[in-house]
Amino acid sequence: MKIFYLLFIALLFLVTGCNSLPFQKTIPPETPIKIIVSQIKMDAPLSSPSDLYSFKDPIPSPDRPIVLAQLIEEVETRAQKLFTEQLAQQEGFIVIPFDEAYQTRTEANSPSEWLNKEQRIAMGIQAGADIVISGRILDFGKVQWQYWVTGLLLSMAVETLIVGAATGFNPSIMAIAAASELVTDLPFWWGGAYIAGWAFRPVRIKLQAVQITECEKVIWKEQELMVKIPGKSLKKHSPKAQKRKEVQLGVNLEETLKGLAKIAGRELRIKSCKEGI
Repeated sequence: MKIFYLLFIALLFLVTGCNSLPFQKTIPPETPIKIIVSQIKMDAPLSSPSDLYSFKDPIPSPDRPIVLAQLIEEVETRAQKLFTEQLAQQEGFIVIPFDEAYQTRTEANSPSEWLNKEQRIAMGIQAGADIVISGRILDFGKVQWQYWVTGLLLSMAVETLIVGAATGFNPSIMAIAAASELVTDLPFWWGGAYIAGWAFRPVRIKLQAVQITECEKVIWKEQELMVKIPGKSLKKHSPKAQKRKEVQLGVNLEETLKGLAKIAGRELRIKSCKEGI
């Protein structure tokens, strides 16, 4: 296993924290909490329909922006629906059904636009919710440059030093090693890759919960990341489908949202207006 993969995992573990430890016990709230998932929007650096989908034939240039927008909206809608369903499985939560929340959102604004704070609060009040949750998909196959540039440079530095130590720090050989690392590692950092037969499709989602019962305040922020696609989840699909980008991303999207729902079930509670986040 190449060292840059281990460095990448370590780096993103530090970014996402360790709030999803499996051995932590969930104690349901004393009083059921009513929640609405208002919106989950795409913020990942996507520029082409092929970032999201494995097409048999290339998409004509004039159609690419339209197709990309449609694919992004499909992912956003699926994310909101999946998280709503997973959250509803958490004990002690009453979650507004997806169809009802989606209808309320489309009445407030276009599905493709980001709701402002006032609109999200209005959605919660209209639904009689205690808490309004919104989210952003920060990485979806492609990783935001603030993260992948750091990881790539760290990987290149470590492997170049290893080569240098083995060759008496010969500058020519070290330069060749650095160039080789850049060429081979860039596809992994920028757009996911296959390494040693494993598929990597990074998906990272950040959620925020605003309490509107008693007082209006942000009470919870959380983000979760999936990098390597879980083998058991991917095997539910046919061998041919397993190689498709949309299937791989979909699996990691679902796993990421499941993780976030479990964290919410453990940590999301109504807070006193005097308490901090």
